[in-house]
Amino acid sequence: MSSILPSSLTSGTTATTPGSGTVLTGTGAQGTVSSVGLGSGLDINSIVSQLIAAEGSGPSKLLDGKTSKINSQLSAYGQFQAAVSALQASLATLSTPAQFQNNAATIADTGIASATADSTAAGGTYSLQVLQLAQGAQLISGHYATSGTAVGTGTLNIKIGTTSIPVTIDSTNNTPAGIAAAINKAGNTQGLSASLLTANDGVHLVLTSAATGATNALSVSQTGGDGGLASLVYDPAAQTNPVTQQQAAQDAQVKLDGFTYNTPSNVVTGLLTGVTLNLKAPSAANTPTTLSIAVDHGAAQTAVQTFVSSYNTLANAVNQLSSYNVATGSAGPLLGDGLLNSFISQVNHALNSSVSSLKGGPFSTLAEIGIVANVDGTLSADSVKLNSAVTNNYASLAQLFSGTGGVAVQLSSLLTQYTQPTTGILAQQTNSLQQNLKDIATQKTALNQRLANLQTQLYAQYNAMDALVAQLKSTGTSLQSELNSISYVGRPAVTNG
Repeated sequence: MSSILPSSLTSGTTATTPGSGTVLTGTGAQGTVSSVGLGSGLDINSIVSQLIAAEGSGPSKLLDGKTSKINSQLSAYGQFQAAVSALQASLATLSTPAQFQNNAATIADTGIASATADSTAAGGTYSLQVLQLAQGAQLISGHYATSGTAVGTGTLNIKIGTTSIPVTIDSTNNTPAGIAAAINKAGNTQGLSASLLTANDGVHLVLTSAATGATNALSVSQTGGDGGLASLVYDPAAQTNPVTQQQAAQDAQVKLDGFTYNTPSNVVTGLLTGVTLNLKAPSAANTPTTLSIAVDHGAAQTAVQTFVSSYNTLANAVNQLSSYNVATGSAGPLLGDGLLNSFISQVNHALNSSVSSLKGGPFSTLAEIGIVANVDGTLSADSVKLNSAVTNNYASLAQLFSGTGGVAVQLSSLLTQYTQPTTGILAQQTNSLQQNLKDIATQKTALNQRLANLQTQLYAQYNAMDALVAQLKSTGTSLQSELNSISYVGRPAVTNG
């Protein structure tokens, strides 16, 4: 199999644009000096500023260039790690044998139920009928003139199976509407609800339990108060009741291969090992359907396709980060990066490797099941070859990915070395780059201090020079004045007026 990614990256340098801005900031002239020297006539501020700028420009640009490059690398490593982590996630299932042991359960008549199966389910075909669904009980009271008609006061004790829910009714809520609100508040967490049904004969109070199963029958008794709540009593064992049972609580009932099974829920887990049924509706009379349990080839094939897709995302990221545009001279931030080169080499080795336990069998490499490299380093999966491997050599396919020395096992182990949060290769590289940024910040601080010291020194030197020039000028003026006052032979007399 050809290399999945380029075997090496072209060495090169990344052009950077140093950040602009003055390194030295906030340093002022030392002492009192005018812009133009009093003695020399020189613009001392301008001279010192230009000297400081000349001294600091080179180091400043160098440090800014390093900062820009490191920040670019940090961003690039972030993109790289995200793509590596996504690939690692796609390998989580492929690298474990359990992924290839999953079963799928299908029901021919999808209108009556759906089914799922785990790895403990045994393959086979069964005859299935849904005889009845599990349901909760429902009671309906006699009629009242309006929702505000007074019913009575006291305590309603509503039982769902063995669970009692006391509801206190007094003069503030002794109407059908008030009683319904009180029941809803008291029974909210037990799945008990009340509603009002308005018919031609008046208003009826309806009690509904969400708890399914024959053991969760509804009953209502009353104590205390004025006795008016007796109109809401229901005793399942009594011959007559003022309240009518509209729907009895009952178990679900299914028949599998002629054997009947009752369960209080429409989610059936105890019928067949490793199989869960979600019942939807009773079967048509005397009309069984087929329940089939088989190895879930589709899930494994989907997992392989997800791996290929995630790998291609990583390959594209690597291509972008290590690219070089000849026309523009621009380079990716990780062009020539040693860490990336090493990663590519190790990944190529894992992808091209042959699983020793499969040698001599139908296939032992990815290429032999149709997963091959494209020119740009991405992968393509030949659906015909892959389908053939899934259908005809499923056990070997599982070994190729998840067995000892399997491709997914090797890749997952390799990627873990890079993605460990604190000790991984990428974490260590990121920490190193961040430390470099701190070092550069320290160097900038030192450079600023050195330039500040130099500025102080230059101002002191130029101020001293300017003072000396001023003194020399003053001395020259005084000397000239004295010379002008001396009389000598041949000099014209100086007269006043």
